[in-house]
Amino acid sequence: MKHLKKAIASVTALVISASNTLCACAAGKNSVEPIKFESFPQEALQMNSLSEKSSNKLIVFDNGKTEFSIVLPQDCSKALREAAETLQNVFERMTGTALPVIIESQADSSARNICIDSALGTERPNGDISDGYRIVIGDTDISICGATQAGSRNGVYGFIEDFLGCMFLTPDDTFIPENKTVCLEKTDRVFKPATSWRDVYAYETVQDNWAAKIRLNGIDVESDNPEKSIEELQYEGWGTWCHDCYDYLSPDDYFAEHPEYFSEKDGVRVTSYDNREAYLCLSNPEVFEIVKNSLAKKIEENPDVMYWDFSGNDNPSLAGCQCEACKAADKAAGGTGMGTLLPFLNKLAKAFPDKYISTLAYLHTLKAPKNIKAEPNVVIKLCSMPGDQASSYLDGANANSAEFKAQVEEWSKITDKIVVWDYVVNFAHLLMPFPNFAVQAKNQQFYEENNIIGVFHQASREKGGEFACLRSYVLSRLMWEGSGTDVAECVSKYVAAYYGEAAPKVIEYMNLCASELCASGKKLGLYDGLMPHYSGYLSENNVKKYKELISEAKAAVAGNSELESRIEAIELSVEYAAVLLPEISDAERKAALAKINELCEKHGITMVCEWNSLENFNKTDLEATIAGEKKDIKKPYIIGASVAGAAALAAAAGTVVYKIIKKKKHGKD
Repeated sequence: MKHLKKAIASVTALVISASNTLCACAAGKNSVEPIKFESFPQEALQMNSLSEKSSNKLIVFDNGKTEFSIVLPQDCSKALREAAETLQNVFERMTGTALPVIIESQADSSARNICIDSALGTERPNGDISDGYRIVIGDTDISICGATQAGSRNGVYGFIEDFLGCMFLTPDDTFIPENKTVCLEKTDRVFKPATSWRDVYAYETVQDNWAAKIRLNGIDVESDNPEKSIEELQYEGWGTWCHDCYDYLSPDDYFAEHPEYFSEKDGVRVTSYDNREAYLCLSNPEVFEIVKNSLAKKIEENPDVMYWDFSGNDNPSLAGCQCEACKAADKAAGGTGMGTLLPFLNKLAKAFPDKYISTLAYLHTLKAPKNIKAEPNVVIKLCSMPGDQASSYLDGANANSAEFKAQVEEWSKITDKIVVWDYVVNFAHLLMPFPNFAVQAKNQQFYEENNIIGVFHQASREKGGEFACLRSYVLSRLMWEGSGTDVAECVSKYVAAYYGEAAPKVIEYMNLCASELCASGKKLGLYDGLMPHYSGYLSENNVKKYKELISEAKAAVAGNSELESRIEAIELSVEYAAVLLPEISDAERKAALAKINELCEKHGITMVCEWNSLENFNKTDLEATIAGEKKDIKKPYIIGASVAGAAALAAAAGTVVYKIIKKKKHGKD
């Protein structure tokens, strides 16, 4: 028996090795683009160049002394005033001196002023710059102004980061260099966002108006209601957002007398199917008239809202209405639900030419239709399905990313108004390491090349996801600055500013995660468990290395409770990966779970996935997950290899491997 076990182990090792080789050969290349973060010098964060005087610089502070005031317009919005007060606070923390904030009627035009959206400043930027801005640093004054106050607000936060060297790291943490002398290069520049509509859907972005500071405009930063939920604060600019067809024509109001208004399934009209809401029958002309009248009423109640969505409900089990008329229209359009939906949207768009009418390209409506063009004021919100976070959509190096790439390119032939709905976290394991930074610049480049007017990065609505603030920060900068952003430098600088002396070890940890994912050539899915990456970046050996690196990071900042707390958030991710490892001892798993619970309680984290709580994870889900992982690891690794590859392995390993293959082929254990 002992010799048999050794023989089986040798064969298994050969199978694993050869199978991995075959997979790599089949893929042709790694699915993730390599990325390497560098340790950013702490001294470089201090922006010492601000203290250097020259003839081409305006001296704003000289050894803590200044003659400047911050000037605001008479009709200053709440959000713009908050931006000005942030600038005031930044200068005070930077130099030790506070600037007065005044309105135009109090200002002396001959004095030294930082004019924000003020008539005392320079002219507003010309042309379509969205919510961009112009910054002029002249001989005596500074002017920051946009075409709107929203643009001017972005200008203030852009000035703070890009000219003063500060970083809005989290809702609660801003890195500010200390320089009592501040000298700024004279300039006259216009800044325009690379993406017109920008949102990162995350718990963190709606906290304390952090969204405004990182220049997102898909979140309501003017709200005075602190009780508003993330759902209420998101989707700024949209009167309705998604899965909303029943908002226009409700089953409660119409089904009893007009079941024909609703979707048909197996010859029966239904308002729900498989325990989820169904759809409307879009081929019924009466449905259009009711929806049009309902939309007219909504617009009348909210005349300033430009975007109105009409899209199907979220039901993956039902491909729209299955009546003969709807099926025929969808079939004629190439087998997509857009055969009924897009003509319906076009009619709405013609009825409301001064508004944008949007819809979801999602599930059965994901595929672009044949022989139908979108009206100029129709917006397609295109969901990245299946998508992948290990291969950029620009490269399309694996099947999932290639499929979404093709969808975008097909839709770009139909409309020049696309909002990409991208999914950027692991929704099944919010705390698990998810190294997806490598693809983001190329994704942004792909958006810029394909008529993308907006990007909705869906992250986690729950508190404390893996690298939640760093991911939101990087994505926001990419949407603002464009694909030319150096993501590696952006991440490296952020890590240096946020983790201090622990930064080199954090960088080492992130590089190891990224390089191991790259080397594995595996896809990075939105619901991946640990097992798809058990031979890659989440191997037992790698998780052990991660734990060692994080321990070293904590040691580097020992005694600094703030920095220790920041490292703990990474430690939580590593411990979460550790607790899912299928072959560790019960004692090791118990210790990892205890650490997870300790850190979650300390940092106020209650959810481990989008639909499940930490409490349930402790009670039943961890045990069930581990049972599944152990079951998976016992499966022969030959499964999924090509027939030719299997034959080659059989020849190399002998009849034992052949019998394993043959038995699995017939579904026997």
